[in-house]
Amino acid sequence: MSHSHSQSHRLVAAAVLAIALLGLSGCYEDAGEVTLYDPGVYKGEEDPLLARSGTDELEAKLQNRFQAGQTDR
Repeated sequence: MSHSHSQSHRLVAAAVLAIALLGLSGCYEDAGEVTLYDPGVYKGEEDPLLARSGTDELEAKLQNRFQAGQTDR
């Protein structure tokens, strides 16, 4: 009985160790993946809609959509 008892303890210990290692692997962070930020500087891709924003044409379209949404109530 002590032999099977010892085996079950080893199995439980191995399972706990495997779960702990899997859990800790989620905390790993590669130093090359760190993003450095400069205040006020956007480093992402250029937004294609940004050129259209603020134009009179877009403002008129948005105002029309707003009015259409408000008058159906």
